Amino acid sequence: MSTVNIKEHLKLSLIYTAVAAVPPVLQVLIQPIIEGSNRLNATDFAQIGMAEMVTSLAFTVSLFSMGNALSRFFYDVNDDRKAYNSMVSSVFSSIIFRGFLLLILAFVFRNHIGNLFSQENLRNFSVYGFAAIITGINRSINISAATLYRNEKRVRAFIIVNLATAIVRTAFQLIGLFYYEMSFLGYVYGSAVGSSIVALGVLAYSYRTSGFRYDRVLLGSMNRFAWPLFQYGVLTWGLTFADKYFMERFPADLGIYFTAVNFALGMQIIMQGMQGATQPEIFRYMKEGIAKREDDIRSLSNMLMAQSQAIIAIAILPVMLYLTLFYETDVKLASAFIALIFIRYIPRTQYIIFSFVVYYQKKTQFFLYLNLVTLTVNIILNLLLIPHFFIYGAVISIMVSDILQVLGAYFYSRKISPIRWNLSKLLYSPLICVTLVIIFEIIKETFSLNIYISASASVIVLITSLLILYRRDISGFLKRI
Repeated sequence: MSTVNIKEHLKLSLIYTAVAAVPPVLQVLIQPIIEGSNRLNATDFAQIGMAEMVTSLAFTVSLFSMGNALSRFFYDVNDDRKAYNSMVSSVFSSIIFRGFLLLILAFVFRNHIGNLFSQENLRNFSVYGFAAIITGINRSINISAATLYRNEKRVRAFIIVNLATAIVRTAFQLIGLFYYEMSFLGYVYGSAVGSSIVALGVLAYSYRTSGFRYDRVLLGSMNRFAWPLFQYGVLTWGLTFADKYFMERFPADLGIYFTAVNFALGMQIIMQGMQGATQPEIFRYMKEGIAKREDDIRSLSNMLMAQSQAIIAIAILPVMLYLTLFYETDVKLASAFIALIFIRYIPRTQYIIFSFVVYYQKKTQFFLYLNLVTLTVNIILNLLLIPHFFIYGAVISIMVSDILQVLGAYFYSRKISPIRWNLSKLLYSPLICVTLVIIFEIIKETFSLNIYISASASVIVLITSLLILYRRDISGFLKRI
């Protein structure tokens, strides 16, 4: 019998999701302000996207998967305040140390890094690269703080960090664009300054409450846990940006693609908010015994999958309308790809759910092997498809990679855990929905249909699937309310 407190879980899930949605929503809201004939165009957005590629790598390296390590090791030290303080302080100190080393390496190899790009503005790495790296380091600090507060259920602190990050960063991006330079440089510099202000505040608060420590023994244990996840993170970064890098020589197409992906990034962050509400509860149940709390684990997993699919379905048409109505340049063409790009977060949610067991059992080496395979497949497909199909080639490549990850995580989780997943809800139906959306996109391109026809058909399929699968759950929940 499931003992999940549905009301409490949905409350936390709503809070975490709403707060996590603020940063991407603000980024979306300012885009029509900074886009236009005398402002930023598709090429500028492409360059912002390439700078984000540098930021994301800096984030991955400086964080060193400490977010996942904090989520797991929190349960080993939460009953010992001294050990907890040592963990918090040591993690932030390690992030600063790795970030400093990263800046030194970037300075030494700055010319070589610039030569990796074809666009002239991107080849001068010194002009924008260090600001992009600083933004990545700040992001790792702020994400680590939010992870800690989420696991402690310090909802107010979680809200403050996320809102401050969103508001201050967005404000300085606007300042950088309108008072420094209306180009990707103003945007990148503004991001660096805004995120630095919040990160310094987080560090000051954390060191004041936890002291300044660098526990080599504890960090050694956390690093051993995080090392395979860091390798996985680098490979995931490669999977995320390989298609963009191969499209870099097509600036206008890349700008359109990045705009659609930025809206999808907002979707990803919302998903992370829901996952943030689910993961601590599932880890608590696993700590009590997987066999004993299997029904609760399954119930929360089903709920996460349903929430993800519902949000994707609800978001598709409004985002398309927003792009159509409020954008002036070729960037508005991104609306044609929203449905196809949004549904990739269905397999991403499946992958996260099946990975919960792997994280808890500390079998993280598995992610290295899985992502080596998927990254290899992704790069090969990008090389073959992007020169001929451009944006569609990139979408096909990442979709195939995502589904490979889902299947790999599912079969491995089944091998190491006895959990009897509800495969109709978690695996079969979501993948059938993804397949149907892809078919609608093919029909749209073949017969030159209006983009809203295929998108509406996709939304209907996603919602109908939920109503069929969860009709009893919905009916029971409404009765309890």
